Amino acid sequence: MQLLREPLLHFMVIGALIYCLYGVFVEDVQEVDDKTIVVSTGEIEWMLGSWQKRWNRPPTEKELTGLIDQYIKETVLYREALTMGLNQHDQVIRRRLAQKLEYLAKDLVALTPPTEEELQAYFETNQQRYTQPMRYTFAQVFIDPDKRGDGTLVDAKKIKTALIALGDDIESAGELGDSFMLQSYYPEKDQIDIQKNFGSGFAESLIELSPGQWHGPVLSGFGAHLVYVDHVTEPPAPLFTDMREMIEADWKMEKGEELNKAFYANLRDSYTVEIDMPAIESLEESTLGQVQ
Repeated sequence: MQLLREPLLHFMVIGALIYCLYGVFVEDVQEVDDKTIVVSTGEIEWMLGSWQKRWNRPPTEKELTGLIDQYIKETVLYREALTMGLNQHDQVIRRRLAQKLEYLAKDLVALTPPTEEELQAYFETNQQRYTQPMRYTFAQVFIDPDKRGDGTLVDAKKIKTALIALGDDIESAGELGDSFMLQSYYPEKDQIDIQKNFGSGFAESLIELSPGQWHGPVLSGFGAHLVYVDHVTEPPAPLFTDMREMIEADWKMEKGEELNKAFYANLRDSYTVEIDMPAIESLEESTLGQVQ
């Protein structure tokens, strides 16, 4: 099992896959020359498996004939497109082939499933990612600056005094302020929820407020608010057993990215890259001349 985790082995497997793919492509080129299309047993088995996976049943004889006809049509058009050179300088084709090679590298992660110790270590390192956010229960009273003008801050101070006198009756506190499109009482909202309603500045200010008293005015994109944080709910610590599937999926994704980067770096080192700098400089001069 330890051998399967060696990056060198990963690269060797990828290399073998590339070699196999190259052999397939070379065979296709030869077939283009002699105008022969071979619908092999492997191709038919692939058609049957794909159909079974999609429709949860094998194809009928008529459906299988249709699949084969479609394969032949695609092959004919594909070869003629290659003969005409339609694949040259096509960014979509280049990206698609590059993506396929990247997927081959990422799929190797499936050959080396993580151990429980690796998942536990990954969870402990990234525990913050699986922690639920703090939740805030609060009330807000809107003070409309468009309505009150220069007297906004003075009125806010008077309303705040009245709110303090109300004590714990925060759910009806909005009646002392101005009419507002949003509600005045919000139970158990996290910072993202608050930000969606009132904006990032309001949310960042609110999470710094101490519970159990009126604060403000706190500004938002709507205007000014008097805010009372009733309580803050701290989430329980995440448990590995409850989130194992998510942790394993994240581990595989991250390891796949790491392997893909290492694989590309290994391939890149085998190439010598020459960039036509005079052409770039000429292009830049031409572009700058047009801008000026």
